[in-house]
Amino acid sequence: MTIPLPPVTGPDTAWWTTSRRRIFLDSHTPDWTDPHQRGNIGDPHVTLLSGVQPEQDLETLATAGVDSVVLFAKCQYGNSYYPTAVGRTHGALNGRDLFGEQIQAAHRRGIRVIAYFSNMWDTAAAGANPDWRLVPSPARGSTGRWPALCLLSPYRSHALRHVAEIAERYPIDGLWSDILTAGPCVCERCESLFRDRFGRAMPTDRRDPNWADLIHFTQDIIKGYLAEQRDVLRSIRPQCALIPNFYATTFVDAVTGLSTSHLELADIGSSEGYTDWHGLGFPSFAARYISAGVNGRPSEVLVSRFVHTWDFTMRSEAQLRFEAFTVAAHGVTVSVDDQPYATGAIESEVYRRLTTVFQTITERAPWLEQATPERYVALYASQRARELESILGDDERPPLGEQSAQFPPSEPRTAASDLVAAVTGTYRSLVEAHFPVAIMDERAEALSNLKDFAVLVLPDVLSLSHSEITAIDAFVRAGGGLVVTGEAGTRDARGQQQEMHPTLTELLGVRFGPALDDPYPYIRLEGEWAEKLGSWPIPHYGRIPQLIDVAPDVTTLATRIRSVLTTDESTYWHNNQPAPGVTTLEPIIVERSVGAGKVIVSAARLGNNKARQGHGTYRELITSLVQRVAPNPPTMEVVGAFPNTEVVVARQQDRLIVHLVTGHPVVALDVAGAAQPAAIEEVARLSEFTLRVAGALSAARVVAGAEHNLPIDDGRVTLTNLTDWETLVFRLNS
Repeated sequence: MTIPLPPVTGPDTAWWTTSRRRIFLDSHTPDWTDPHQRGNIGDPHVTLLSGVQPEQDLETLATAGVDSVVLFAKCQYGNSYYPTAVGRTHGALNGRDLFGEQIQAAHRRGIRVIAYFSNMWDTAAAGANPDWRLVPSPARGSTGRWPALCLLSPYRSHALRHVAEIAERYPIDGLWSDILTAGPCVCERCESLFRDRFGRAMPTDRRDPNWADLIHFTQDIIKGYLAEQRDVLRSIRPQCALIPNFYATTFVDAVTGLSTSHLELADIGSSEGYTDWHGLGFPSFAARYISAGVNGRPSEVLVSRFVHTWDFTMRSEAQLRFEAFTVAAHGVTVSVDDQPYATGAIESEVYRRLTTVFQTITERAPWLEQATPERYVALYASQRARELESILGDDERPPLGEQSAQFPPSEPRTAASDLVAAVTGTYRSLVEAHFPVAIMDERAEALSNLKDFAVLVLPDVLSLSHSEITAIDAFVRAGGGLVVTGEAGTRDARGQQQEMHPTLTELLGVRFGPALDDPYPYIRLEGEWAEKLGSWPIPHYGRIPQLIDVAPDVTTLATRIRSVLTTDESTYWHNNQPAPGVTTLEPIIVERSVGAGKVIVSAARLGNNKARQGHGTYRELITSLVQRVAPNPPTMEVVGAFPNTEVVVARQQDRLIVHLVTGHPVVALDVAGAAQPAAIEEVARLSEFTLRVAGALSAARVVAGAEHNLPIDDGRVTLTNLTDWETLVFRLNS
């Protein structure tokens, strides 16, 4: 049963941390009386917004256990849902203050209200003021169906006045600031300012050496606008949270403008984590990414009720549980994206399904609050690496073969940067191996935490500043482990090739030479490593750079096997992947000790191949490398495999909190070109799961909001009859 919350009586900031169960009422509704909003009249029997019932709707949310809600003040069409003197009120409201009614209904039920505001998408304003419109860069192309606005146009002050009006009229608890990534803009205003700042015209091609200037120019415009927006809010409502939509994980092109530096302005970090975008592992990745982005401050991840974002399908209760529990276990607020019908009515079945989800999250709150994530492996995903992906990346090459039998090309990408695959493939490997893993970037506050980790992994980190190299070198010499996959430090901040920094060369014990002319080589493991993982040839998509100037104390762990031929239009082996040929002595994975630490350099792109091939071999390779360089094993170790169970570890004073989140996808049979998102239809069950926690004095299992003691033998605990989210508590020997 849901316990009612006390009414909201005034502003405070405590809810930023304690709110864990959020609904995002995604209410973009066209106004058919505005010719700029397509001018299309829909079904005359459907009266827009006629079914919105704030008291009934917010009661439904409160009964489901919602503690905060995103309500629309202004949508992407540019329609306001209250009588505005600045913007355009939705015509269907006939002067009704819908937003005001919703806020009152929410606050009476103890639900905090975050006002939604669309920034650079405003169809009405763009139609009425064509000179305000953003002109997209030809290198990026159209902004899609939504006409975008330039933040250097008069629209900027118009939008800020609009935000001020909302904050002055309504006791909002937060502002959800959306659509900040429609750029870059190449209108005359932007061109002129760019020329004044850099003394040259804007670049129009990603291969232009000045493309980095366009990235930073766009970042600066957004940051300046966000800073002004924050100042407007602070001047009117000092305790109102600014929540910019930072959906820019490594999947998003850096030239759109979002940068980790913008998160300095965020009171609550926010990222979208929809599984139909990037798979069932995306909520986990998004939660880690946004937590790192705000350096542990409050954050949220959006998941959805939809099968395809944003339609009117409904996820199974089992999948709603899996996605929400994944986010919650990371200590991040769950924000479930729901979309009302055209009448504005909400679907009550969504909230029936969410009730048990939110009840479980409420029960687990004592083991989520004041918990600090366990630090063991730091996965490096820097802002600069994202920028180099924009400069040096390329589209995925299409599959080849017959209509009914498609094969990946031998070299899926020919570009120098392949960041997304490198980071996500490595991340999944570490998660499936049950290592505690955190995302890290190059900001000073992040690097200052490096000492708390056992291992640092650099996947496709093509560029490193002197301060980064210095921090990494000190980390290793003090006893940390370093794993490098793909090239590191071979490019400058503009993507141009450069000599590796002497400190980095000395640390790694090798330099990266030219890529070997073999788009589909094989990896041969050597010595005891081969005995452990296998001696068969391991296929590798893409060319591997040479390792040259190898220091005498370096040990070779793996060498290259050449393929028998290079596939082209007229020469091929069965499909696109040629068989292994001659075994060479060319090192591609090497190891050495440096100071008190260890370093492994893999010229082979291991995470990239895990992301594309998907099978366990590359996970085992990455896992083994981390184990080899780690100065000590993790505090918690899983006995067995269980790759579909994510283990999230945190500390509460002298207690170790271990969350186990499991999901079992339905077996799919894909149609070529129409693959569907993975689905979970049944709540996962495991018959048995064993783990060991070093130094544990006692163990307990959380059931129905209470701790129940478990038998423990030398830190080893076996659970039986597990469900999809288990929480364990280990008291440690201090």
